[in-house]
Amino acid sequence: MTAFLQGLFFGFGAAVPIGPINIMIMTAALKSFWIAFAIGLGAMSADIFYLALLVFGLLEYLNGDTVSKIIGTFGICYLFYISYLILKNSNKPIRVDEQIGAIKGNFLRNYFKGFLVTLTNPYTVGFWLSVTSYAKSFENVYLVMVGLVVAIFIWIVSMPFGVYKSAKFISRNLVKWMNIVCAIILVVFALNMLYKLFL
Repeated sequence: MTAFLQGLFFGFGAAVPIGPINIMIMTAALKSFWIAFAIGLGAMSADIFYLALLVFGLLEYLNGDTVSKIIGTFGICYLFYISYLILKNSNKPIRVDEQIGAIKGNFLRNYFKGFLVTLTNPYTVGFWLSVTSYAKSFENVYLVMVGLVVAIFIWIVSMPFGVYKSAKFISRNLVKWMNIVCAIILVVFALNMLYKLFL
């Protein structure tokens, strides 16, 4: 039980801080809970993918400088692209949840958006490698991992739900500026990654 709780706290510590995925989830949640949840679910799926590599002892092969730069290049380009899309749609007031016929397509598209942003973030690899050394101090490593995944899932449900329910109290003009700020923050994340990987 101790291992599970430690994993839970570690998972919240990893999921809650502001990063590219949380910015994307918050931006999407202003229009639709399900689209925001799809982004979070995609991100969690990428985490589970890296977790599987960790369990089979394959994750360390992604920790090299060259591999990190290749993964990071895709991540940087994709963050710039996401920023462009947010800016492009920043003035749209339509709530996606009202477009019932488009939910399935949007859900899948945004799921892969969250998946790719997390998958192409070299710091995700670093996080899971740090989890390995941390988890080894417990007798039941798998309970630590389960706690991590449960914490991430709780966050990707509760955070977008809270933002979505609060969105009706936010003016259209404020939503527009929030989108612009979020897009700028994503650009800053991309530039920071570019600097740390190549400069």
